[in-house]
Amino acid sequence: MPRSTGSKRRESSTAVGRVVAPDTDFTEIGTQRATIDVRLSYRIIELFSEGLYQSPNKAIEELVANSFDAGAKRVQVLLSSNLQKQDATITVIDDGVGMDARGLKLHWLIGISNKRSLKRLPLGRQQIGKFGIGKLATYVLANRLTHITKSHGRYYSTSMNFSVIDKRTAVGVEPRSPIRIALRELKELEARQALSTWLDDRAVDASGFELFGARAPTSWTVAVMSQLKPKVHQIRPGFLRWALRTALPLRPDFKVWLGSELLIPSKASKGLIKKWVLGKDLVDLPKPSPKGIVAIEDPSVAATDETRFGIDVLGLGRVTGYAEAYKDLLTGKSDEIGRSYGFFVYVFGRLINELDSHFGIPADELRHGTFGRFRAVVHIDALDAELRSNREAVSEGQLLNTAQDLLRSIFNFARPRIERYDRSEEPGSRLARKVAASPSSLSRSPIVDLAREVLKGRATSRYLYIPETKSQTERDALIANLEKRASERDQFISGLTIDFSGSSSDGLARFDVATSSIRINAWHPFVATFHEEFASKTAGQPLELIAMAEILAEAHLYAIGVPHEKVSEFLSLRDQLLRNLANESGRQSAFGVSISLLEARNSPSGLEDRLCAAFTSLGFETVPIGGSGKPDGVATALVAADEKGNARQYGVSLDAKSKKTDKGKVAAGTISVSRIARHRDKYNCQHAIVVGRDFPAKASSAVATEIDDDRRKSAAAGHPKTITLMTIDDLARLVRLRPVKQVGLIKMQELFLNCGLPDESASWVDRIAQTKVKRPPYRKIVETIEHLQRKFKKSSVRYAALRVELSHAEPPIEYENDGDLIELCNAMAQMAPGAIFATQETVELDQSAQNAIGAIDAATKDIDDEDRVPRSRGSHK
Repeated sequence: MPRSTGSKRRESSTAVGRVVAPDTDFTEIGTQRATIDVRLSYRIIELFSEGLYQSPNKAIEELVANSFDAGAKRVQVLLSSNLQKQDATITVIDDGVGMDARGLKLHWLIGISNKRSLKRLPLGRQQIGKFGIGKLATYVLANRLTHITKSHGRYYSTSMNFSVIDKRTAVGVEPRSPIRIALRELKELEARQALSTWLDDRAVDASGFELFGARAPTSWTVAVMSQLKPKVHQIRPGFLRWALRTALPLRPDFKVWLGSELLIPSKASKGLIKKWVLGKDLVDLPKPSPKGIVAIEDPSVAATDETRFGIDVLGLGRVTGYAEAYKDLLTGKSDEIGRSYGFFVYVFGRLINELDSHFGIPADELRHGTFGRFRAVVHIDALDAELRSNREAVSEGQLLNTAQDLLRSIFNFARPRIERYDRSEEPGSRLARKVAASPSSLSRSPIVDLAREVLKGRATSRYLYIPETKSQTERDALIANLEKRASERDQFISGLTIDFSGSSSDGLARFDVATSSIRINAWHPFVATFHEEFASKTAGQPLELIAMAEILAEAHLYAIGVPHEKVSEFLSLRDQLLRNLANESGRQSAFGVSISLLEARNSPSGLEDRLCAAFTSLGFETVPIGGSGKPDGVATALVAADEKGNARQYGVSLDAKSKKTDKGKVAAGTISVSRIARHRDKYNCQHAIVVGRDFPAKASSAVATEIDDDRRKSAAAGHPKTITLMTIDDLARLVRLRPVKQVGLIKMQELFLNCGLPDESASWVDRIAQTKVKRPPYRKIVETIEHLQRKFKKSSVRYAALRVELSHAEPPIEYENDGDLIELCNAMAQMAPGAIFATQETVELDQSAQNAIGAIDAATKDIDDEDRVPRSRGSHK
């Protein structure tokens, strides 16, 4: 137990402060004036301390929160250099409102707090404490909690010894009898003696905290945890520093020292863009600034004091303060004890808008995306004349209007500077800051660990790109470099690029282990759908965060010991979800997609979107692109290799040609075969298709000649490529026919290989319509899917399992490989949207088998009826 004589001390030093252990019992110094009955049972202790506060840092954080509630402007946390010693202590000192005899009695009411009913809030702060149990958090770390406090020029102390609580009454919450603690009053000399250990601490000297003398605050409290428990060994100064910094609001009237170190709130680490001082950097303010603002400098104030500068505002007088702009939002955990962004308006040193960050200005005038990265600390003492009785609001009137106009103009000054910074910032910089600010265990270590396992051959990764290494030395060097970047935090993410070298079948993003850059897959449907948002530097952040989250999801799954096959299954399902979210047409029936295509025939942007949707409906993985020098989209046929291992995957560039009115033909001059070929070749496609209302494409036309020339030249070069013209009506009809006529992606390639002109494309669709297809056993397949879902209680069925189950049916339904079954299930999903969902890996029912079969029957009947009606070219009726 710490003891002190005031002259004889044992000293020790630490990075967070030097603690001198006293030789007399500091808890018993002073004259006992009364006792306080504390109704506290061991069961309450269990419920409210050990149950709620598992982290050792939480007990210290609770004491700091109490200091905040008490209106403290400065708090100092001191830890003994060796917490394992018998006389070690943890101490929290603050200059907030102290407690007199009545205040200490109220403090030890368990489960009751008067903080929310205070008529006058310390420094006007909204109180954190509500339940009166925060002090019990200290039981996690200590057997004794002592308070020595100054209030109204007098000194008091209490000391709770938790070890006297009768553990035999653990069953009941209500104690059999109260615990009586002494309420002592101390003379100033006695208070000095009781606190001599901490008064002489070098850390207190370094912070300039004085509890006695002319410069001492009028009130203060010292809370000491002693007789420490083994759990204190879990305290790590570095992590405690992080926990307190995270919990601190970024505000000028609340500063916390951990030992001799002034803690900078984590919000400040979010990157200060710039700070502007009123009267020095801020004089000429934009609208709606009050007129006639004059800068005033007070030479009697120190040059380092920002209040040396100010502005004179008509009606408000002298106004001082500053504004700051940050790279990221100033929100987070610290919001629990006070906001960090917006306007902070002070009157005679007291904050008057604790809860109202907008100071009464309508929120729609202050965009949150920018306002949440802005803070202005402004002292306007003239508002005292209009303060309401609660001292927390200003009466309506000209004075308030002028103040609000001044604040608006300060924000309007900072806003374009924040936006300019965003435009100049390199891609990935914001993501790098966020990763650097995150705990290593959540953001960096899992990636390093997974990369190490992959290099050892014990894991595979979908989202890490690891270059080939020829030796163990190279592998060791690769990991060593990655570990070094991880330890440097802000070097872990070196950049971010949109990668066009992959394919639509690849994952959303990859982390390059060698360069620490993130490659976002441009061909992934989710990326393509939101590419414009990403390209905008002011709105691209969500896609960056999603990409990082996908990479970390894989690393986290391995980190918690999930088997490889389960990791692969989860990532496949999640990737398919993202694709479905991007490709909304996947939820439409083939008939619905075809109608949407026809209705967009006179809308340039609409036709581009519907063309991509049509190819998605046909079974392609489709990526919308658009823009100058680019095709409107790229469709990829993800087809498995043939039995000999030959690749069969192919790509098609998509171009739409609309007309403002539904008449006439697409002008021949707008069909540049050379430009279409460049689009096709640039995006590594084998085929190109141009879709329009109608074309002037006779066999002798210039366009037809150029298409034939392109085919001949590409074939002669050893890389046969094609261009196909097709009308909107024929494509819409093909979309409707595809599921019923079982037109697979291999069959679809015949269209591109054999048809160049619109009439050829129309004839090919006619042949598809006339094809007699044996009706598949839809009912049996759907019922089998339903049976497997019920049997294994899973939401989806893999094709291999479905194929095996069908082979055991009576009579057997045989499929030589999964490919044909995948095509069929995807066709059924087109005929029964919402009832059947099919991906390249799984199929599932979302309704009863009976409903799904009914939808399929209706779709096949519609197609049969439609084929009996003669069609005229150029009509979509």
